[in-house]
Order: sequence, then structure tokens, then C-alpha cells
Amino acid sequence: MLLKRLIILIFILLPPLLLSACGYSLLKQTNGTAGALGTDGASISSNNNTDIYSPVYGNYSSIKNIYIKPFKNLTYKSGVGVYFSDNIAYYLNSSTGMFSSNKNNAQYYLTGKIISINNSVISYTGVAAAVQYSISATVSINLYKTSGKILFHNVTLTSSANYFNYENPLVGHKQEKTALDIVSKRIAKKIILLIETKAIIHK
Repeated sequence: MLLKRLIILIFILLPPLLLSACGYSLLKQTNGTAGALGTDGASISSNNNTDIYSPVYGNYSSIKNIYIKPFKNLTYKSGVGVYFSDNIAYYLNSSTGMFSSNKNNAQYYLTGKIISINNSVISYTGVAAAVQYSISATVSINLYKTSGKILFHNVTLTSSANYFNYENPLVGHKQEKTALDIVSKRIAKKIILLIETKAIIHK
């Protein structure tokens, strides 16, 4: 009689235990595969690894050693064009570890063209003499691997800054260069933001 009761008790308790074990196994498998695929096919590790891989752009989070080639100047301002290009390279190299001044260790190339540098009058004096100007610059940039694979191509960036004109031409020229320095710094920030945004988009 005791044996019969024991057998009945086993049959009552066994099914819930089996269902519980199966549920735990299924939950474990689900948690293990969560985050295996991100948006647009990007593969993201389920652990704390922040590496990003996209079948289109490759591994954006590991971009480094970007060598900046001199920008081509398509404007009529030859001297200012060289100054502007050098400024962009300086700000990029000094602002983030992604860029490198050593061409031999380069993994990526950043190239660009200075499409335009324009001055426009903002305000005049009472005798119709220009007193304040705005200088704007537009560049087109490309980023590609040393193997030739293009990451982005012909992206156009524009920025501007204001400066005051003075009767002394030397002072006015210095003011223009200072404003252009501000513009080049702003465009350099936009280039960095562009690369970082690509990484975020393809997570």
C-alpha cells in the first residue's frame, strides 16, 4: 500500500519538474542569443564588447590611424587654401586618437577638396563702407581604407564665421585668417562627428 502511494506521488510531481527544466533551458538559450544581430544586419556581441561590425562599412569602432592627405584647393585663394587645409589636418590630428600623421602606419586615408571660400558683407557704416564680413568655406571629403575600400565619398561640409574689417589692410587680413581658423576648426569637428555618427548608426 505504501509503495502504491509512493508511485502515485511520483507521477503527480514529475510533470511539473520536467516542464520547469525545459522552461529554464529555453530561457537560457534565449538569453544567450539575445543581441546577436543589430539593425541592417550589423552583428553585435551579446557580452560587453563594444566592437561594431557592419557588412557594408566593416568595423567602424576600430577605425584608427587615419592619414590626412593634403586637401585639393579648387578656390581662387591659393595661399588661404593651403592655410585652411593645414588647419584642418592640425585640428583633426590633435583632437582625437583616430588620426595619425605617420603615413607608413596608415590604415585609412582621408582626402578632400576645398570647393569654395567666400566672403560676404554683413553690415555697413554710415558711409556705406563694409564693416563686418562673414567668411564661409565648403569642403568635400572622402574616407577609404588603404586597400581601396570606400567608407564614404564626396560628403559636403560647410561652416562660416564673422570678422570685422579695418582700415588697415594688414589688420583686416589678420582678422580674415583668424575667422578662417575658426571655420577650419568647426569643419574638423564635423568630420569627427561624421565618423562617430557612422559608428552609432551601424551598431
